[in-house]
Amino acid sequence: MIDDTFATYTLSSPELSVTLTNYGARLLRFEYEGMNCLYGPEDAAGVASDTCYCGSICGRVANRIAGGSFDLDGVTYQLAVNNGPNHLHGGQEGFDRKLWMVESADEHRVVMRLLSPAGEENYPGSVEVRLSYTLEGRRLTLEMEAVTDAPTLLNLTNHAYWNLNGSGTIDAHLLQVRASAYTPMVANIPTGLICPVDGTLYDLRQPALLGERNAAETIAGGYDDNYVLPTTPGVKLAAVLTNGRKTLRVLTDAPGLQVYTGDYLPLPRGGVALEAQNYPDSPHWPHFPTIELRPGQVYRRTIAWEID
Repeated sequence: MIDDTFATYTLSSPELSVTLTNYGARLLRFEYEGMNCLYGPEDAAGVASDTCYCGSICGRVANRIAGGSFDLDGVTYQLAVNNGPNHLHGGQEGFDRKLWMVESADEHRVVMRLLSPAGEENYPGSVEVRLSYTLEGRRLTLEMEAVTDAPTLLNLTNHAYWNLNGSGTIDAHLLQVRASAYTPMVANIPTGLICPVDGTLYDLRQPALLGERNAAETIAGGYDDNYVLPTTPGVKLAAVLTNGRKTLRVLTDAPGLQVYTGDYLPLPRGGVALEAQNYPDSPHWPHFPTIELRPGQVYRRTIAWEID
């Protein structure tokens, strides 16, 4: 159970109300026009029992590392294998299970910090992460920075599940992803290829109805795939999700977007995760964008969600 240091904070604008907690730096509510557009628990008891990373910050390394091992500067590190034979979202107790220190909070912005000591989950080096959630109008922006005292790996994301209906499934939602390539997977691990989406069911450059794409004869088991975003610098539009009445836009400077349609949630397809991050299993594929972080470098990641 979570102890009494669990706290919630609410950001407000005339158009939008966002509730978050210091436990996992999680988003709990994203309330627009009187409806919560997030799938997942909203209180301490629900968050404590959550196993789906709902609304949380995932780290040190979001997504999967095959076999739970990686080599860095000639040293092999073995991490926990907590997703079949693989390491997922930071291990047994990733950043989603940490109580973050709240540095400041008001109705427009919350700033949090987390220190991950050297050796935590067997990662080398200590890492200090500082993040902020800022609400302006109908846009919520997450900015993350991190530094280390020794070479390590870092790949952070927010793992919110979106459902613009507020309940039920996302089958009637349309999803568009601004990516012309993806990284094919076998058993949720990239093959190392970067392939065009042309002529495949992974082509989401035009809005696609998720219920149709998730049908048994098409994407059986739903999407859980990494899309290769444009390499143009800065924050850019990555995805657009709509239910015909509301539209959510995801913007980021990340090189990849993991699309997971939530087929294995307690309510299958109760929400869709649009996780802006680096590619899965990056340590094993040198041609993927690196997730190495070294002393003197500053890790930076921006993710923004805009609704209308």
